Amino acid sequence: TTGSLQANLVLAPNPNKGTFSIKGSLGIATDQEVSVEVTNMLGQTVYSNSFMTSNGNIDAQVQLNNTLASGTYILDLRSANGNKVFHFVVEQ
Repeated sequence: TTGSLQANLVLAPNPNKGTFSIKGSLGIATDQEVSVEVTNMLGQTVYSNSFMTSNGNIDAQVQLNNTLASGTYILDLRSANGNKVFHFVVEQ
């Protein structure tokens, strides 16, 4: 089973208008695909994508649908080594 990543990741800015970046290190030194899924508080997926890390580092830009309602969203970042969950706020 995979656990929680020993990652040093930042989601910024927070709050945002649906555009933000995920930057940092996964705590591993390999190139790896990570999946990113954003869900709303009802559990509905509003965004899904995947990115490649470079030596375990990620610098990804996320652009959500600009028709999303203001509120709290959950971003789940998953890799082969584990996952990391962020809560963030969209303010339209």
